[in-house]
Amino acid sequence: MGSTTLGKAATLDELLNTCIDMFDDKGNRCSSQLPRTFLLMHRWYLPSTELAGKLLDANGENCNEFRLKICYFMRYWILEFPAEFNLDLGLIRLTEEFREVASQLGYEDHIHLIDISSIPSYDWMRRVTQRKRISKKGKACLLFDHLEPIELAEHLTFLEHKSFRRISFTDYQSYVIHGCLENNPTLERSIALFNGISKWVQLMVLSKPTPQQRAEVITKFINVAQKLLHLQNFNTLMAVVGGLSHSSISRLKETHSHLSSEVTKDWSEMTELVSSNGNYCNYRKSFADCVGFKIPILGVHLKDLIAVHVIFPDWIDENKVNIVKMQQLSITLSELVSLQTASHHLEPNMDLINLLTVS
Repeated sequence: MGSTTLGKAATLDELLNTCIDMFDDKGNRCSSQLPRTFLLMHRWYLPSTELAGKLLDANGENCNEFRLKICYFMRYWILEFPAEFNLDLGLIRLTEEFREVASQLGYEDHIHLIDISSIPSYDWMRRVTQRKRISKKGKACLLFDHLEPIELAEHLTFLEHKSFRRISFTDYQSYVIHGCLENNPTLERSIALFNGISKWVQLMVLSKPTPQQRAEVITKFINVAQKLLHLQNFNTLMAVVGGLSHSSISRLKETHSHLSSEVTKDWSEMTELVSSNGNYCNYRKSFADCVGFKIPILGVHLKDLIAVHVIFPDWIDENKVNIVKMQQLSITLSELVSLQTASHHLEPNMDLINLLTVS
């Protein structure tokens, strides 16, 4: 990944010019992933409006040819990260300024390359509503009792994906740099959902009066966990297993005696899958083997990002981007961002979704 000519560090201008030069006069990009890595990661170092401003002011030896390459680079940015050109008002304004300059210079071929008029709305990414806390424990128990494991797994996966896809690059960046959820409502909502599911699992088990009934609830949740694994929803799987592993449940020896050997075996396998042993090696292997729609254990990947951030400095010699760190961060962030756009075939009942949400 990247360019061997840049080495391990480069100024932002050097990075930008290298990325621009990776497009030929027909708009074809060379095989290097550096342009995508830089566009994904640029907000770690400067705002998008500042990067767009650098492009607007850039000059090359062959001015016309270089300007055309800049427009190809802008088009690539728009195609790869369209949400930025819908949500960032400053970036939208500068893109229109690009078009105006191209028009004034008579570059008609350049104008159509930087058209953002057909980008769909991403307004749903910035809406984080505050839900009223309504006690519906009775309905929640009724909901759990009457839904099949696959129905529960599918509706929980819909909720999880809805939360996960709203997390932006800057949300991840803020958490990694500051190490807290302050002023980060989207990520806070995602983590609250995870914790809420774990507590809900505990509540459903402990709400039953007899060991036999509690064992039946545990058995059903193990079946839900298996369906979640089939749906490749590892984050909710971790929440369910975590809830079942809580000390308030693990100490119920008589309840455990009512579990079948098969359920006990399945529970052990699910627990081993999401275990932190070997830096979550079992989960990482299983997750890597999955293709298509999948939801990661967010906490594991956040730890990966924090580890890289702690080990490597952002800058070298004050004004040079640490390319090694940029590439290491981009490996995790690129996957998280790409998974957010993966499509699913879930068809939830929205009444059930609303009831699950307040449960």
